Amino acid sequence: MAEILVKEYRGDVVENVHYGSIAIVSSTGETIAYTGDIERQTYMRSASKPIQVLPTLLAGLHKKYNLSEEEVTICNSSHWGSNHHIYVLQSIMEKTGLKEEDMIMNPTISTSATPLADKLALGSKLNPVEGKSRLQHCCSGKHLSLMLLQRELTGKVTGYQLPDSPVQKQIISFLSMLSQTPTYRISLGIDGCGVPVFALPMRNIALAYAKLADPFNLPDDIREAITYNFDCINKNPEKINDYFTPSYYVNKNPDLLMKDGSRGVICMAIRSRKLGIVIKLEDGWSDEYQGIIVARILEQLQYDDKELIEQLKETYNTKIYNDCKDEVGHAEADFDIHIEQSYFDELFGNAEPEEDDSDESDAGTADESADSEDSNTDSSIEDEDMEELEDDEDTNETDKPSGQKNSFENSDFISTLLNMRSKKARSNSEHKPVTDHNDMDEPEDIDEEPEADEDMEDEEQLSTEERARRRAIRDRRSILGQNVVLPSSNQTFIQNPMTDPMRPVKSAKVISTIQNNDAEFEVFDKKDNEDNKEQE
Repeated sequence: MAEILVKEYRGDVVENVHYGSIAIVSSTGETIAYTGDIERQTYMRSASKPIQVLPTLLAGLHKKYNLSEEEVTICNSSHWGSNHHIYVLQSIMEKTGLKEEDMIMNPTISTSATPLADKLALGSKLNPVEGKSRLQHCCSGKHLSLMLLQRELTGKVTGYQLPDSPVQKQIISFLSMLSQTPTYRISLGIDGCGVPVFALPMRNIALAYAKLADPFNLPDDIREAITYNFDCINKNPEKINDYFTPSYYVNKNPDLLMKDGSRGVICMAIRSRKLGIVIKLEDGWSDEYQGIIVARILEQLQYDDKELIEQLKETYNTKIYNDCKDEVGHAEADFDIHIEQSYFDELFGNAEPEEDDSDESDAGTADESADSEDSNTDSSIEDEDMEELEDDEDTNETDKPSGQKNSFENSDFISTLLNMRSKKARSNSEHKPVTDHNDMDEPEDIDEEPEADEDMEDEEQLSTEERARRRAIRDRRSILGQNVVLPSSNQTFIQNPMTDPMRPVKSAKVISTIQNNDAEFEVFDKKDNEDNKEQE
């Protein structure tokens, strides 16, 4: 369940609390740290914009129309409608011939003219545009990007907001690829600006942002588009929200990317750590608390930018005033994320982290050591798999018959890979994951009652925090960490071979594929899988 992230004090008494969850995931799918319910499905809202712009960049439309890095950045933005934002948006329309009246949302006032700007410590320095217009809407940059791609694909801008439009199909395919989530498991809603919005588990959202930080196993053109977009945002951080906002200070750092979404969503990517972070406040109340929440996370991750952390703490005024303008209280971030000890061991070369619990028992330390060994074992399996995958790929490239485009289209090759991974997983698995096996054959040689995990024998005697920590370690062996991404020059497979490593490999099936040239996708559901078996 969600945990307390922010407390509001009136005097010395806590008057209100704000609950939420935080997921921090590596680019290889491991849960590095968390608090709350990271399996919670939530909408990304505007935090999906750095992904929504990728099909436009991959199509080369920023080059075709000579868009500047500033103009590319505002396509990622939830801008505040200040003068400098409107100038850039008008420049895009002049270069592309797009028209403001073709945007589907209604005219609105600038965010920099709303009470939110008054809560910003330096909000008085902003320069909002007067009146109302569609360009002043915080999502207008995204809409221009969608309209541009829609016109390129269909010859007209209308219909770009429809879920079955070519633009939206490409976007959901990219999100599926980066988050390793089958397209049929991504729920669709309608965002405040009228276009589709995507809901998926927080862990998968964090993985998608980790891929923005470290797109290591993606096709070259997609990796280049992600890197270019990341760099554009770093060079123009004021275009994402506005000057003096939390995202402005975070995005000034070329190692970081931050994009918020409405109703309590904040996402981040850390290049040097290869991490993706997602924060969701249950009550949707996050704007003035963004700075203190992000600062506390960076502190606990021991991120080496103390100047940024202090800036974030001072971004919004977190003091509480009464009607007499007297200061009567304050708000503060008060939470601890559960971080894998092995993460710091690997990061700092087995050095002790700066902040350590000195009263931790020897038994607890022994448990952490054992868990770290499990983590290292899992990592070695992945490393061996990748080495054998590369060897097999080289062999297939050399021996494949003429006319075969790539080794990933060879079903024998994929079957070999899946058998290899499943065999290793069976030999190293210490528990049986809970999954849906309605479409799978029952295994022949597995006892109905699996042996209890040694870590679980005395779990009732453990503290709540220790139980949560051990649960997170077990979660690292979840389906997300076992997904296989198989990219090639023209197609990317997302393979899910081990929903349960104890089950027969023949039960594995492709859950999603993305055509890299135009991002068309296929999804094989249970019925498709059964039909394929009948044909075999």
